[in-house]
Amino acid sequence: MMSKQIDIPTELYDDEVVCFLADRYHTTPKRVVQCFLVQDGMAEPEENPIIFHLEDNEMEILRELTRGSHS
Repeated sequence: MMSKQIDIPTELYDDEVVCFLADRYHTTPKRVVQCFLVQDGMAEPEENPIIFHLEDNEMEILRELTRGSHS
């Protein structure tokens, strides 16, 4: 299916929203981003299943962050 590598800016892992979600779900910012990519259909799930599900509004916020739009 989708095997292309997704380039995630490293500063995304330090973003306050990503860190907030990581705290909320008791996980790491990297896992939050991975969950987002899987839920949005941009990545295949890893061998370690993600045990939380981002809400629609959280997904939308992360979409805006990954587009780099700061409107």
